[in-house]
Amino acid sequence: GGGLAGLSAVCELLERGCNVAVLEKEANLGGNSSKATTGIASPGSALQAAAGVKDDGEDLVKMEGPEGKALVKNGPKDVEWLTKILGVDSELVVRSTPGHKVARTVGTKTHFPGAVITYAAIHVLQQVASVKPDRLEIISNARVTKLLQTGAKVSGVEFTQDGETKSLKGQVVLATGGYSGDLSPSSILSTNAPAFLNYPTTNDERASGDGIRLGKAVGGTTKNLESIQLTPTAAVIPGQEDSQFKIVLSDAILGAGGKLIDAGGKRFCDEMGSAQERVDAMSKSKAPFRLVISEDQSKQVEWLVNFYAQRKVMQTFGSARELARNMGISVLDASIAPSSKLFVALVTPALYTSAGGLVVGVGAATGKVLGAKGQPIDGLFAAGESTDAPFPRLWSVSGIPLLYAINSGRLAGRAAAAGAGGNMATTQDLRDLIISSITSPLKVAQAAADEKKPDTEEKPLDQLSKEELISKIKGLQANPPAAAAVAAPAVPTGISMDEVKKHNTKEDAWIVINGDVIDVTKWIPIHPGGEQAIVAYLGQDASDEWNMIHKAGTIEKNLVAEGGNGPWNKGKLRGGETVTEADCWIVVNGKAYDVTKWLVVHPGGVQAITAYGGKDASDDWNCIHKPGTIEKNIFPGNPNGPVLQGPVSGAAVAAVAAAPADDDDPAPPGNGGIKGPLGAIIFLGINLVKMLLRTVFLTGNFQFKLDNNRKGTIRSACFLLTFTIIHVMGNFVGMIKGPLEANGEGYFFDRIAWTGGFGIWKEGPLGMSAVELYLAFALVLHVSVALKRSWDISLNYTIGTGRWNMLLSGLTILFFLTVHLADIRFSSQMTYTMLRPPTYFVAFPGVLEGRVFYETDESIPLTRVRDLYTREVELFKDFGTVVLYTACIVVFWAHMLIGWKKLTPADALQIPKDHVQTVTYMGWIAASAIASMYLSVVWFTYFAPVQYVEHVA
Repeated sequence: GGGLAGLSAVCELLERGCNVAVLEKEANLGGNSSKATTGIASPGSALQAAAGVKDDGEDLVKMEGPEGKALVKNGPKDVEWLTKILGVDSELVVRSTPGHKVARTVGTKTHFPGAVITYAAIHVLQQVASVKPDRLEIISNARVTKLLQTGAKVSGVEFTQDGETKSLKGQVVLATGGYSGDLSPSSILSTNAPAFLNYPTTNDERASGDGIRLGKAVGGTTKNLESIQLTPTAAVIPGQEDSQFKIVLSDAILGAGGKLIDAGGKRFCDEMGSAQERVDAMSKSKAPFRLVISEDQSKQVEWLVNFYAQRKVMQTFGSARELARNMGISVLDASIAPSSKLFVALVTPALYTSAGGLVVGVGAATGKVLGAKGQPIDGLFAAGESTDAPFPRLWSVSGIPLLYAINSGRLAGRAAAAGAGGNMATTQDLRDLIISSITSPLKVAQAAADEKKPDTEEKPLDQLSKEELISKIKGLQANPPAAAAVAAPAVPTGISMDEVKKHNTKEDAWIVINGDVIDVTKWIPIHPGGEQAIVAYLGQDASDEWNMIHKAGTIEKNLVAEGGNGPWNKGKLRGGETVTEADCWIVVNGKAYDVTKWLVVHPGGVQAITAYGGKDASDDWNCIHKPGTIEKNIFPGNPNGPVLQGPVSGAAVAAVAAAPADDDDPAPPGNGGIKGPLGAIIFLGINLVKMLLRTVFLTGNFQFKLDNNRKGTIRSACFLLTFTIIHVMGNFVGMIKGPLEANGEGYFFDRIAWTGGFGIWKEGPLGMSAVELYLAFALVLHVSVALKRSWDISLNYTIGTGRWNMLLSGLTILFFLTVHLADIRFSSQMTYTMLRPPTYFVAFPGVLEGRVFYETDESIPLTRVRDLYTREVELFKDFGTVVLYTACIVVFWAHMLIGWKKLTPADALQIPKDHVQTVTYMGWIAASAIASMYLSVVWFTYFAPVQYVEHVA
């Protein structure tokens, strides 16, 4: 079974070193657990501690005997174990729900907790099965028909799949769920609790007690099969009042302050009582019953209430008077806010969970199915609703059944691991198992062997190694595919929503899922979630509900050819008619991508994409990802990847080759082992030095044909920024301290002129010093690669998108540098003066006096130097020049701010993820200091009195 109990057992078995096969009778894992709407009771959890809630669970312990106490005390540890493995901690919140004295039910911020947790488990296990097929096999559409025995020991199972009978050998864990969904005459419910057949059910036909029957067939004993728990909050949906299948309203709504009222508008129970207490109160009150919550109270559970309201499960009323009028009464209970907007749902008792089942042992026999005489059946274990839960009062408390599913599943898995010879001393985290397998020597060797085999078909992109991907990109660059012609359709394409609405019967059934029109006529009778789960949405857009309880790719996995026994795709819904939250597009580098299916599998999380839904995400995308990342993940190579829709309006029709993928390793995770600002400073310093030492000549951009690899801009930017800091500090000190310091700072660079032309060419364009030559190379590289990237990427956008910011500011700076070099470095109006330069470049004896670039010792001979001070005074005493320089410096400051934000997350700089934000702020502070000092030089010179300098020929 693939519900939460079974998934927990599988995780425990894998961590204990066992090899596992999961048999699921439906097409997908998840079971009834995937529909859980409230959460998991977890007293003493870390979430409670973080919220300042002190809780020892004693109110729950007092309700039952030792079995209940063990669940309350040990179960929460299992919950934290599982959520940590699944990586869903950031999605969780702690809520107040009925049956609890304090907020202790672990729910989710958005979506239903059952769907979030089960599908996270499914995702993790599918990863394990993918990279470690010898450790885990997931077998779906497999119905177990009997347990195999060797003597009295259970030694395996026999099952049918695709019409074939197969078998597996090994220890067996039964986690097939309860039996509250099977209302047939021969069902466990009909035989043991026929009175409950009069109630509707919140379970589908999956909950049929298969495991209980299998266990009984080999001598397992059962207990309390008449014990059924009703929920008091099954929704009566308008138009579906007579439907046997009901949807459960989350108890979290009552925990947020919702009220239950009877036909007379009066409260008839304590809404925070257990489910059984509320059901008992209903039996003594007059139906119909309603759940009512005010707008202010609903803010605590806003996602849930909006979900129900949008689907007409809850109706809205402007005031208590309006609701009373609708109910045909004069006044509502005084506890209901009279003037607030109200959300209201009709509710009724319905079958919810089954508390009886196979008897399992405790102590040394924990998790083992017991025989008629109380002896453990060797090789057979059980968990979840397949077992008897020996705490009926506790069972009716919100969130306890899911807590029991996880706890019993883990215990059964641990017991089965011991029986199979698993590692009982230590465990291996499933995430480590996945990561370690990706780079294991065996896998590398296998990949090498596979490369030698002749290819019969092209690999999907998501299966390519880094080297294969780089090779593929180079091949595409050398032989790019012809660009497809883009023509606007003369008429709207696709199937209209009006047409979909016509197909709304079981004999002719269409639904819309994520923009695709699906014919489900022949799928209804065999749908794993039951007929009602589909029939309720015939002729409608079911995307939101579908995505709520199914993992991405589920519908694609089940599609069949036209006329087959399953769903088949009729085509796309007409553009502009998709009215669903699950319809997310983004723009990256001039192209529009449909990322709807990618949201739930995106490694960076859903929010990292949805924050840019309907927007141009290029800047932030390119800051974080290497070139080629989106191309690597694109559909159909990745079935759940982004789907290319085409260039955005105004973009170039011809496709531009992507930049070569960077060969830098990803930046270290976390804080790199050094916490806080100190770590940010250390990593910035070390990696900046590394970047400078690698030089601008080894970026890969100097080729016969210039490419747009951003490494050229990154490494040159690091050098140019470092030089700028040195230059501005020299300028600042020079002008503040006067002519001698300013001219000495200029001579600092002139005195290494002997290195001009690398010591070979003394005259002409190459007659500059080695520092100036290297600076020129870095500047040429930076400008040329930046222009190439702007041509390839940014020019596909309008200026209003912001994609031209770096280009326009860069061109402004290029203009400024040209003017500045003509004004200073290559000026024909330069004069000369005499100066005593330091013997070793810097006047070390004068540093403490604030004298850095000249000496006062008359024994040091005078040297003819350029009079930069006078030249700058001539320039900056002119107000027009000062304004021009000020404007250009401000643009330079903006260019540094934007560029540094792009640079810090790049793999090339190797800043650990946790330090990226701090390093960004540090760079912005440095950029602001640079701009301030440059501006100070300009305006100080403009206002300061002129100091006399004696000139020489």
